[in-house]
Amino acid sequence: MTDQRIKGQEVSVKVIEDGVLLTSIDSISTFNDAVSLELKESGYLGEFVNRFDEILNGFGGDFEFNVTTSAWNLLVESIIARAKRERPNVVFNVVRVDLYPNGESAIYTYRNVFWGEIPTSVAGRGEYVKPRMQFKCSERPTKINQVL
Repeated sequence: MTDQRIKGQEVSVKVIEDGVLLTSIDSISTFNDAVSLELKESGYLGEFVNRFDEILNGFGGDFEFNVTTSAWNLLVESIIARAKRERPNVVFNVVRVDLYPNGESAIYTYRNVFWGEIPTSVAGRGEYVKPRMQFKCSERPTKINQVL
């Protein structure tokens, strides 16, 4: 039996604002995420090797997508409103769902996301409009649904 690997076609991303689905992005071309760890190293007298430790500095990532509706502008306007303190209590969550070929799934919830630069590329007459969203957060609980 050949083990199938997960592909991008099994990944979806949703953005939730204050517990309500703001947008479901259905034309994602790339999604990158990272667990931000800082490696600490210290050497001590009388020891032959250094000691190591790590610090969790949060989670982050970015994603690019092709624009299919104007709904993504609502997301950008909500981000700007929070950054300008017009709506300072808005909370954004990014949810990524991975569906595995064997029926299992992993749901990553990036909680209370803060956004970075939002560049938009319009590369040419025949190219798709492609925004890139950059984010960071302190919490990313993961729910694994296994097939028994």
